[in-house]
Amino acid sequence: MGENCLHALTNVSFTIPKGEFAAIVGASGSGKTTLMNIIGCLDTATRGEYFLDGEKISSLSQNRLSVIRNEKIGFVFQGFNLIPTLTAAENVELPLIYRRMRRAERTELVKNALELVGLSSRAEHKPNQLSGGQQQRVAIARAIAACPPVILADEPCGNLDSRSGGIIMDILHSLNKSGKTVVLITHDDNAARTAERIIRIKDGVVSA
Repeated sequence: MGENCLHALTNVSFTIPKGEFAAIVGASGSGKTTLMNIIGCLDTATRGEYFLDGEKISSLSQNRLSVIRNEKIGFVFQGFNLIPTLTAAENVELPLIYRRMRRAERTELVKNALELVGLSSRAEHKPNQLSGGQQQRVAIARAIAACPPVILADEPCGNLDSRSGGIIMDILHSLNKSGKTVVLITHDDNAARTAERIIRIKDGVVSA
């Protein structure tokens, strides 16, 4: 900012083991969004090293980072980010098309993902025909369709009522029990307390 250097994160160091359900908790401006972007390979740190599944992320090309995001990380965002002109099934299928999967394989994966989130009967509905909770479940189905080992959920219940939010958290815990590593980014202590471990961040400093 002008001549001033603002460090969004300072001396951050922690490990999330495979299969853990971890919650990263912090208020607005705490640095948790920057941390999430680094974990999700959406951004790279100006200093330090980040390893994902043994691979050093900080030195990779943008093309390689894109491949990693597509194959290893399933993203669930607060805003759903569904394409309004596509059906639920088509939204779930889109990342699989980017992976150049055969149609028959895509169809089976989409079917399985929608079944896991309880939306098989809504496959042909467009987002404006779904409730907020159902849209978020479609977003989760999209995130898990290609079976990535890591689920990165950014305030997944932020736009939902408590009942819908509870359903989303139940799905995330079910995915974790099936072997997925789940990283929940939230400011909600109640949601965070359901995780195995809470990593708190304040003013860019983390305490694990």
